[in-house]
Amino acid sequence: MQARQVGQRGLNGHLFALALVCLLPVVAISGLAVWHAGHAYKKTAVARLNDTARTLAGAIEGELQGRIATFAALASSWEQAPADSSPMPADVASRIGFGGDVALVEEERADYLPAVAPTVAGAALAALQSQAPVISNIVIKENKPVLSLALPVAGANGDRAAFVLSTSPTELVQTLQRGERSLTDILVAVTDGNGRIVARSRNPEKYVGELVPDWPKVEAKSTDSGLFEAKTIEGFPIVLSYHKLQGTPGWVVVVGEPVGVFTARWRDPIMGLLLGATVAICLALAIAVWLGRRILQPVQALVAHSNAIAEGSQPGNPVPPSSIREFEILRLSFERAEKALRNEKHRYRVIAEAGAIVLWRRSMADGVGSATGWEQLTGRPASEVVGQDWVDAIHPEDRPVTSAAWGKAMAETTPLDVEFRLKVQDDRWLWVRSQGSPVIGDDGNVSEWVGVIEDIDARKRDEARIAHMAHHDGLTGLGNRTLFRQRLKAAAEQAAGTMQSALLCLDLDRFKQVNDTLGHPVGDALLCVVADRLRNCTDAADCVARIGGDEFSIVQMDANQPEAAGALGTRLVEALCEPYDIDGHEIVIGASVGITLLDGERKDIRTYLKRADQALYRAKDLGRGRIAFFEQDELLAQMSRLVERDKATQAPLQDSARVSG
Repeated sequence: MQARQVGQRGLNGHLFALALVCLLPVVAISGLAVWHAGHAYKKTAVARLNDTARTLAGAIEGELQGRIATFAALASSWEQAPADSSPMPADVASRIGFGGDVALVEEERADYLPAVAPTVAGAALAALQSQAPVISNIVIKENKPVLSLALPVAGANGDRAAFVLSTSPTELVQTLQRGERSLTDILVAVTDGNGRIVARSRNPEKYVGELVPDWPKVEAKSTDSGLFEAKTIEGFPIVLSYHKLQGTPGWVVVVGEPVGVFTARWRDPIMGLLLGATVAICLALAIAVWLGRRILQPVQALVAHSNAIAEGSQPGNPVPPSSIREFEILRLSFERAEKALRNEKHRYRVIAEAGAIVLWRRSMADGVGSATGWEQLTGRPASEVVGQDWVDAIHPEDRPVTSAAWGKAMAETTPLDVEFRLKVQDDRWLWVRSQGSPVIGDDGNVSEWVGVIEDIDARKRDEARIAHMAHHDGLTGLGNRTLFRQRLKAAAEQAAGTMQSALLCLDLDRFKQVNDTLGHPVGDALLCVVADRLRNCTDAADCVARIGGDEFSIVQMDANQPEAAGALGTRLVEALCEPYDIDGHEIVIGASVGITLLDGERKDIRTYLKRADQALYRAKDLGRGRIAFFEQDELLAQMSRLVERDKATQAPLQDSARVSG
């Protein structure tokens, strides 16, 4: 039995795949539904955190505004103290609900105050400059967090001053402490513009004034509110919703929930779905295994029977009928195919004996060969196939090809496929195609080669005719534009070496008059005669092509230039100007020729074509029936130099002759 090929799978594998494909839409739809539900709940949880943060931010902003209003009312009723910084009595701060120190700072004395009380001075200066209440960020003073609330007022003499209250953050913001019981399931905190905790719903006495761990994440946010993941000061992961407070130096309210609690609400349904999908897939695969075993029994019988036929041995017991309708149809179809194969083999032998193809074999043990249908196809005796005499019937030009193909096939143990010509009974060369393959014996070595030889002569003739039509003009038989450009390109490349070539472009004078007066049939016949005269004027190595209408081009190969091109152009003009006898009409036309030399400067063919066209126009301008070189001025200059050199060479010889006389 042959080994399983790479990439093939058994029936059980395909049944597994079918079960998975059937379950996949159900699992996908269920997963999508759960994902949507989880996504909706996540949006609800996010909205809950955001709403809580927004509500608390409003409450804290209201609390701060209330403190500022109370402080402003107290300041307006306070009699201004002497012109220096002096604290209020201790009971003044308690009147607005919190403890701390209150100082009056006049504008003119605020410049030297930073050296004594920098926090008070900074808040006072900010309030005086903005003429609005100012709340400072936390400053650690004697290991305690301190905030400053500054309020600008008018002095007794109309001078500007500011009341500054220095107090603890917990005295200023008490909203979280009052609502601590209602916020036990979430964490709420207020931070100043530097990331220090102003108020906290949990353990405020321990963490107020401390820096929060992920403050850079809040600073990186460009919006006034949002959501992000961070860690608490205790180090626990948490999902935080933040809202920036208005009227503060960058204070932020954050409301957070542990990450595990936040994500558990949609994670559990997904895990349940995965478990259910796994159970469903396992059940489907188990059913697929059971069905596969039931289906494989008749399939394995069919495989064993077909392998026996493929190996050339006699099949054993016939394949038993199957209870599965489709496999029973397959078994009956297989039996019909086996019968058809036997008939086909018999038919091929009959065809070979009739001469349509040759069935050949060659033994590797003794080199003896045989070929059924050889005599019918070639008319040669079948005895010559027994040895190697038939090789003499191969065309001499094709023998190296067939020998190389046969040698490569034998060396690499690969199929043989080669086309060549055979001499048949009437001394005609017949194109044939020989295909063969090695037969591997039980020892792993090639025991013999078998194959067929078929007649492909008609196809080869068609290919040659099509190839000729693709490169030749259908009317004149000359080369067409495609062949011309190929030959011109090759000549341009060879001109870079030692070969000398030239390009001649010509068109017929007065040809249009012939077409207009005598008709296109006469014009076509005239073009055919012109083509014959062009062939007679050129060598076999030259390429003569009809470019279109009455335009022709010639690539003159490997000649002594420019003399050869000039001589050819002269012959063309003389030949084409001779009278023509076409269907009883005597026709006289002319021709003009433009010539350019392929100078080896590796110019592309468009450059040479342009040069030849320009030379052709020059010839027409000179009066038609002429030739003209693109390099005419250069050639005339060279000829003048040669004449002058010859005169210089002859002068001393003439003087010497006079002396001798």
